[in-house]
Amino acid sequence: QAALEPAVPDRLKIAAVNLDTPVVTLGWKSAHDGSGSIFSEWDVAEYAAGWHKNSAMLGAHGNIVMSGHNNILGAVFRELDQLRRGDEISVSAGDEEADYVVHDVLIVPEKYASDEQRRKNAAWIGQFPDDRLTLVSCWPRDDNTHRIIVVAFPKIAP
Repeated sequence: QAALEPAVPDRLKIAAVNLDTPVVTLGWKSAHDGSGSIFSEWDVAEYAAGWHKNSAMLGAHGNIVMSGHNNILGAVFRELDQLRRGDEISVSAGDEEADYVVHDVLIVPEKYASDEQRRKNAAWIGQFPDDRLTLVSCWPRDDNTHRIIVVAFPKIAP
């Protein structure tokens, strides 16, 4: 597979769960919690997957991070819990495309999690020394008490 020019992803396809969705760029905004403390909150994608703009671009080294809803506003990531190790994911930017293979599908507590657990959860959308694709959504389908995290690695050409 030839090296891609780094580009912002614009499409995500996962045949195993019949997903073919646009990808939009997401940033973040400042918000206040109940005590008045300021924190950063990610924007959310509606009817699309959202590429986190501080994550790797397609064709660049690092962790490409995307998030999406599982039960509202298009529910593009509703079926992530159906993915299995070995399922393929395609990410494209214009006419450039890269394929990834699912390695892990993790479900971690979020709503009632300790601060330490939340830090561990957040680490999945951070930097890694390898190239990977990380998809994140709420879980289960009828609530938002947990996060589902899918980690996929570049498909190695035969």
